[in-house]
Amino acid sequence: MMRFLGLLSLAFLLPSCLILTDDGVSSTTITPPPASGAYTYVCRGGRLSVSYLGNNQVSIFYDGADRLLTLTRTTPRYTYSNGTYAWEASGRSGTLYVRGQVADSCSY
Repeated sequence: MMRFLGLLSLAFLLPSCLILTDDGVSSTTITPPPASGAYTYVCRGGRLSVSYLGNNQVSIFYDGADRLLTLTRTTPRYTYSNGTYAWEASGRSGTLYVRGQVADSCSY
């Protein structure tokens, strides 16, 4: 009987406990890049031409050629990639990656 009363009291007490934890998730607002149009970004290493095609794709002119990238992720930044090149954009800034390494940081 004592065991039953002990379990019953736990059943009433546990729901009233409140445990606060910090899960590390912030509520930052993600600013999307432009929906469509061509933009010239000023980068540390020069200029980068980025065309937002409006169909979840961008075309970048880099290293002497156009590169077509497809949207692969939208958080924490919009990321377009083709496997070799990746363009991460948020609002008026972006970062270009080549083979996973930062190639340039840009803004317009």
